[in-house]
Order: sequence, then structure tokens, then C-alpha cells
Amino acid sequence: MSKANSGTLIKEVILESFMSYDYARIPFKPGLNIVAGPNGAGKSSILLALAVALGQTYTERSRKLSDLVRRGKDIGRVSVVFDNSQRNGGRPISSVNSDTFVLSRYLNKDGTYWHEANFRTVQKGEVMRILSRLSIDPDNMLIIMHQSMIDIFGAIDAKERLKMVEEAVGLRDYRDKILDARGKLSHTLSEEESIKNLLEKATETLRYWEGEYGRFMRKKELTERKASLELEYAWSKCIRQEEAVKNLRSRIRGLKEDMKEIEDEMVEGERKEKELASKLKELEYDIDSSYQKLISLERASAEAETRLKIVGGLETTLSSSSAELRGLLKNLKGDLGIVKEGLNDSDEKIKSMRSSLVRLKGEAGEAHEGYINSRVRIAILGLRKELLEGQISGLMSELRKAQRELEEIEEEAKGVGERLETQRKPQEALDELKITNAQLMGLADVSPDVEKMYISYKDLLEELQKKAEIAAANRKVALEELEVRKERWKNSLAKLLGGVREIYRQILDKVNASGDVRIVNPNDIDEAGLELLVGFRGAEPQVLDAYTQSGGERTTSIMCLLLALQQHIQSPIRAIDEFDIHMDPRNREVMMRQLLELMKGSESQYIVITPGQLVGIEGIANVITVQNSAGSSKVKVAA
Repeated sequence: MSKANSGTLIKEVILESFMSYDYARIPFKPGLNIVAGPNGAGKSSILLALAVALGQTYTERSRKLSDLVRRGKDIGRVSVVFDNSQRNGGRPISSVNSDTFVLSRYLNKDGTYWHEANFRTVQKGEVMRILSRLSIDPDNMLIIMHQSMIDIFGAIDAKERLKMVEEAVGLRDYRDKILDARGKLSHTLSEEESIKNLLEKATETLRYWEGEYGRFMRKKELTERKASLELEYAWSKCIRQEEAVKNLRSRIRGLKEDMKEIEDEMVEGERKEKELASKLKELEYDIDSSYQKLISLERASAEAETRLKIVGGLETTLSSSSAELRGLLKNLKGDLGIVKEGLNDSDEKIKSMRSSLVRLKGEAGEAHEGYINSRVRIAILGLRKELLEGQISGLMSELRKAQRELEEIEEEAKGVGERLETQRKPQEALDELKITNAQLMGLADVSPDVEKMYISYKDLLEELQKKAEIAAANRKVALEELEVRKERWKNSLAKLLGGVREIYRQILDKVNASGDVRIVNPNDIDEAGLELLVGFRGAEPQVLDAYTQSGGERTTSIMCLLLALQQHIQSPIRAIDEFDIHMDPRNREVMMRQLLELMKGSESQYIVITPGQLVGIEGIANVITVQNSAGSSKVKVAA
């Protein structure tokens, strides 16, 4: 019972226009409170009012709230006044700074209803939160047990009975944590399975995009290669054109050098021609002069010979002539000797002159031939010069055209990209470019979004792999947590049953019965249940159900369990209506005595409604009697 000491207690319940009550204030005290009175007096209405004020759903399911309003009235109200005085340095309801806390519920004939907390309208959810902090669950029949509920408790499924006990003794949190852990595990497993499915799909999708990405990269590589080849092709044309220009310039330069050599030769030839012409003139003059001298010499020689012939004739003629004539002849002979010497000398000169003339003619012939050759050479050189000039002119025209083409090609190449040096011919680059374009045509269907999709799915796959690892780790943690929670739950139940079983047996013994309390399916929280075993008057204990034991035996057995659970129940208040209706007087007296025994020194509050005669109630803190007169119920607190 000590576990409930920190909770709040009910000071009073106020009924206004509720069922058979016009107005009533029912005070309660710590410990055992007994509400007694004859059947029909209105005792159960007090417990019903308490349940309605606390927002119990049981009442709402069994009957309309509008039916609970007193006949002839349009609205009714039930209120529960809690003791909120300070204890242990704080108040039970810390948000309310007063010694009392009033929880009210208004009931309207039109079927509407609402809650008030300290005279402030609140939603039912807030009421439930307040009661939850006080460990009061009005829907748990172990906290508030209306008429016939004791039979219901005995007949309900063992699993539901265990849940109810867990809620009442504060073990609900263990079950909730197991369910939460299992939910986490289920969520984790579901998430892991979902991630696994996504991972499989992402892997399959990534495999597709990997293939497409390979094609994309190949396309990218080919595209880059195409750009490189286009650049190479453009600059290779430029380089080849530059080479063509260079070759033209070289050829022109070579031809000009040839032209220069020809011009130099022509100048030299003209110089030699002039020299030969001058020499030829000199030789012609010398020949002519020699001819004149030769003619003169030959004429003189002829004259000398004539004179010799004349002298010879005269010599013959004059040999018989006078001495005077012979003297003259002698003189003529003397002269003739001189003439002969002169003639001999003239012959030598003529021979020499003829020889010189022959020589001069030879030189003149050579000079004339040299002159003719020089003229021919100059003419040939002139012709070659004209040809070279034509070639140079043609090459210059080609050069200008080639330079214009080079400028255009260079401009075009610059538009493609920066200069690229290459040794390949344009056709070689073009051939490879054509092959590259053909290969790119086969990749025309590759989307530009492939890389983004591939990276996206790759990142997704990596993310899913990490999530899968996390999910696996979470599953492991969730499994471990679930096992820990289950173990704590089982240990807590075992500890609970250890204490409850002993008291249950002790109380059963007082009513000449034996039995046990056990957990079935303790390893399966969904199938785990609480079973009562009982046997009266020496009979072998049997599982409590609606067919084996009598009504009184079931009621007595359940009451024994309720009493055995009291020290473990968390709620500071508990209430039960007519637990003793099927009991024989002896068992009723034993149960009442056990209640009194359990309440000694307890700060909890137990409200018991009974129609029976009150005997042996010494030490009971609060006894309330109820009477009904003329259809109106009245309450009275006994001394």
C-alpha cells in the first residue's frame, strides 16, 4: 500500500440532479470507506457518479449519459473533490496551487456533456492526463469495480485479466515498453525489408544505369575525341596550308635566286660580249691593216721583180753596149742587188704578214664564235629569265591565294580552339573523325541526364547500404532491447506473483480453500495470461471459470486475489460495489476483516459499497449510509 502514498485522495463526491439525487455531498476519508444501505437506496449511484466524473467509458457504453440526469431536470453535474494539499514538499497536482482540486462533469438531457477542472472547461484528454499522473485509471475494474464486474473479472480472458492487473499494479509500462520495443523491431524489420527491397531495386536500376553510364562515358570520351580531332583537323589543315605557303615562298625564293644567277650571268655575258665585240673590231682592224700591208708588200715585191726582170733584160741588151752604158748597167746591178735584198726581205715580211693574218683570222674567228655564243647564251638566259619571271609571277599569285586561304583556315581553326601542333595530314585526322562520328551515331540515344541519374542512383545505393547497415544494427539493438524488456517484464511479474501468491493462499486458507495464481505462456506477451486456481473444502484446485465454481466461490476467490493485490496497486483510490452479494456470511465476514487488516496504517482510500448488514466494523474510518425517501436519495455519515 505504500506505493500509493504519494497520490491524492478524494475528499468528497458531489451529486447534483444525478439519478435519484437532487443534491448530495458524500465525504470520504483515507483508509476504508463503507457505503451501506438497502437495495435501491442509491448506493451504486455514488460509485457511478464517481466513475462518470472521472470520465469512465464503461458508463458511456452501458447507458446514455443523458439517462443519468434526474427526472424532471435538464442538466446534472457530478464532481470529485481531490485533496491537493502539500506533502513531501509538493502537491499531487503540481499545476494547481490550491489545497483542493475539483473535477466535474456536466450531463445534458440533449446528450451533450463536458468536463471542468477547477471550474475551467477542459477536454477529456486533459482529464485523462491528470488522472494518469495520479495513477488513477477509472476504466480498470481493479480500480473501480461496479456491480457484477467481479463476475466479469472472473470470466474475462486470462490475457485481458493479466493486462488489467499490470495496469493496476504499475507494470503496464513494462508491457508498453515491450510492445514499443516490438513495434520498433517490427518497424525496424519492416524498414530493413523495405530498405532491402529498395536496395535490390536500386542495385538492379544502378546496374542498368551503370551500363548506360558506360555508354555515356564512351560517348563523352568520343565527344572529347571528336572535339580533339576537329581541332587537330582544323589546325592540321592550317599547318599543311602554312607548309604550302612556306613551300611556295621557298620555291619563289629559289626561283629568284636562279633569276639572280641568270641576271648575273647575263650581265657577265653582256660584258664578255662587249669585250669580244671590241676585240673582234680590233682583230678586224688588224686584219684589214695587215691586208693593206700585205698588199703593199706584194705590190712592192711585184715591182721589185719587175724591176729585176727589166734589169735582167737590160743586162742582156746592154752587154755589148758602150762603156757608159755598161757603167750604167753596173750601177743598175748594184741597185738590182739592193732590190733583190729588198725583195728577199719583202718576201719574208709577206710570209710573216700572211702568217700573222692567218693568226688574226683565227683569233677573229674564235672571237666571232665567242661573240655568237655569248649572244646565244644571253638570248637563252633571257628566255630562261622570262620563263622564271612567269613562274615567279604564277607562284606569287598562288602564294597570295594560299595566304588568303591560310588566313581563312587559321581563323576557322582559332574558332575551333587553341593552336595544336600535329604531324598528321588533314585526311588522316578527317578519316578518324568520320569513324568517331559514326561511333557517336550509335550512341545518339544516350541521354545527357545519364550521369546525373547514375550518380543519383549510386549515391542512393550507398545511402541505402548505409541505411541497411543501420537498419541491421537497429534490428540487433531492437532485438536485444526486446529481450531485455521481456526479461524485465517476466522478472517483474515473477516478483509480483511471488508476493501475491503467498497472500492469496493465506486468505484462501481462511475461507477453507486452496489455490494458486500463475502466469500462462510467460514467454509470449500476446498469449500470456493470469489464471486463478481454487479448490474449496479440500477439492483439488481448478482453473477459475464460469462453469467449474459456484457464484459465491468465484466471488470469494476473486476477492481473495483483489485483497492480495492491494499492496501492489498504484492507484491511491479503489472502489468496489457489492463484492459480497453471493458470499455466505462467514466468507463475507472474513473478507471484511481482511480489508480492515490491509487498511491499517494505509494512506490509500478504499470505497466499499455493500447492501449487507454491517458487523465487525470497529476501526473503520468512514461509514456512509444511504436511504431513499420519496424517490430522493439521502446520505448520512455514521458516527
